[in-house]
Amino acid sequence: MLFRKIALVLGLSLIFLTGCAGTSQPNEAELRAFNKILAQDYSREDYGVITREVMNGEREKKFKAVQKVFATPSGDYAFITCPVGYNGPIELAVVIDGKSHTTLGMRIVEHMESEDYVRDMHNSWFTDRFKGKSIARYLEQVHLEAQRDNEIIIITGATVSTEAIVNGVNACLGVLQEYEWGKTAPAVSYMVKFEKAEGDGPQENGTLAIRAYGSILGEITLDEIRQLPRVKRTMSIHSSTGTTTHQFTGTLLAHAISLLDPDLLTQYSQVMPVGVDDYISNISMEEVLAENSVFLMYEDNGQPLLTKEGQAGAMRVVVIDDVFGQRFTNYMIEIVLE
Repeated sequence: MLFRKIALVLGLSLIFLTGCAGTSQPNEAELRAFNKILAQDYSREDYGVITREVMNGEREKKFKAVQKVFATPSGDYAFITCPVGYNGPIELAVVIDGKSHTTLGMRIVEHMESEDYVRDMHNSWFTDRFKGKSIARYLEQVHLEAQRDNEIIIITGATVSTEAIVNGVNACLGVLQEYEWGKTAPAVSYMVKFEKAEGDGPQENGTLAIRAYGSILGEITLDEIRQLPRVKRTMSIHSSTGTTTHQFTGTLLAHAISLLDPDLLTQYSQVMPVGVDDYISNISMEEVLAENSVFLMYEDNGQPLLTKEGQAGAMRVVVIDDVFGQRFTNYMIEIVLE
């Protein structure tokens, strides 16, 4: 199955990258992206094509994502880079200041990812994270909070897509490290590997982060949640393998959110529970506020819910009227508000 997935992505990549590559001036979509970053109204002819000059044979192999390089009228570098994400290539426009050697911005030109998972890729709160980054150090992705200048917080529920974008920008940084500074930069993969080492990524640790527009508003712990008004709900869940009966113990999801700040319940209209496996569901705040509707559970049939690693201490969002469990979120690590 993994082989078939990689083969499909490779096939799609070849088709997509044919339009991505080339030594001509930027196309209309690329031009709009560059001009938006630079806040200019340059024409296509204003961008000097320097791809062949910058991308010698060795760099083409080390930084495969980089497809086009331009010089702007002000002496900056404008890149088209096409890393491969989950479903296929993600075409990015990246501009780097020719004097300070820091990034001026990044924009998504085109992509093949699922809109359900990457709708935030175009939001300024995400793209602005790529401004002002020195070419001296490659960017690194983090899951919760950036501690250093070169760290980028991932898009919740789109880890692979975020990693692809970071790779695409890093390829541009590596090219300029070599071209401008004459140093040898490490190669950057143009395709995200789907298999992760054990222990990579966020872990269930008895806390639940609450995030809005890319920023963590705060965290609540399972111990704190257990102090909230407790309810028990019995329900049958139907699946392709049969019907199972559960007696869940937990609290209203609204109570858990208000534990951090009651005003959050009126400031946002959507609630997106996120599991450690990047599964994400979408629930309206109206439904969260409804009586006997959406719960944050921590026990089932009198026993603690188990984490993905098989330890006690998991949390699960349960939507009472969903008898098929399709909007349940297991192994909870985050709540994203919009």
